[in-house]
Amino acid sequence: MRLRLPTKISSRGALSDLRETLRMRHGYQWGFMGAALVVTVLILAGLAKDAYFERPYKREIVYVQNWRADRSLEEIVAQQKIDQAKREKVEAEARAKAEKRRLEWKKIDDNLKSYGI
Repeated sequence: MRLRLPTKISSRGALSDLRETLRMRHGYQWGFMGAALVVTVLILAGLAKDAYFERPYKREIVYVQNWRADRSLEEIVAQQKIDQAKREKVEAEARAKAEKRRLEWKKIDDNLKSYGI
């Protein structure tokens, strides 16, 4: 079976068909159509507004230390221990922040599951 598309389509005929279809509508159908359009526009506007957020500008400044060329191995190891403690502190803060975010999303997910979603 072959699909046959109409070969001659006139815009005047299409507009008259649309006009005729719209004339056959009852008053309550126009009201429901208007309400459906309003709800749709409100949802889309809310999604568009919620999707846009401005990220705060955060400057990342990297400071480079200058070391003496004649440092001893003990001084290097001591500095590495200090740097390691700082690094572990920053990583612990990042893990805590990620865990807090994960718990927030888990709470949302649990609420959705309680509704069956």
